[in-house]
Amino acid sequence: MKIVPNTPALIIKNKVVIADLHLGLFSFFDKLVIEKALEIAELGEELIILGDLKHLGKKSRISEFVEAVGNLVVIKGNHDINFDVKVNLESSRGIRIGKYGLFHGHAMPSDDVLQAKKLIFAHAHPSILLMDEIGGVKERVWLEDKIEIAGERKDILVMPAFNDLCASTAVNLEKPAGVMFKRWDYRKAKAILLDGTLLSLNVD
Repeated sequence: MKIVPNTPALIIKNKVVIADLHLGLFSFFDKLVIEKALEIAELGEELIILGDLKHLGKKSRISEFVEAVGNLVVIKGNHDINFDVKVNLESSRGIRIGKYGLFHGHAMPSDDVLQAKKLIFAHAHPSILLMDEIGGVKERVWLEDKIEIAGERKDILVMPAFNDLCASTAVNLEKPAGVMFKRWDYRKAKAILLDGTLLSLNVD
């Protein structure tokens, strides 16, 4: 597995993984999100959307995207209902790719996914508020840590939203949403900017 530099994307065994596109959130921005996603998709043989391809209740360019990307798998997120185009939609309980367990994060993953050595999920839209003289700015981050489940230590990775206009949670100020945050004390996690800069959450 590797993180694509300066991009909220992973590559796992020739599969590109991104999350939280929320197409339709702002219709004027869909074209740019799609262009970036298609460019990233070229780095692998299959594109996996780790939930929330669409934004619930909004019209979007889903059909254009699905036709253009070709080999696409969507793990169901809380916004991924009522598609008006055929989509290869996996359960919200996630999928396994070898030692990796992937799920969106709004719902508990299956036992098989939870038994994976490395858990990867999204949904929380993590960011960090970098303070300055006029208030500060939010920057998207990855969260990386370890968690103990059923007596076994596992790696955990939270993906930032692919759509940078999504509302984000400043994890150095507030608790993110999602089922895993009910059983994981994220406050000691590594926060990593898209450019690879490692930051402290400072939430003690």
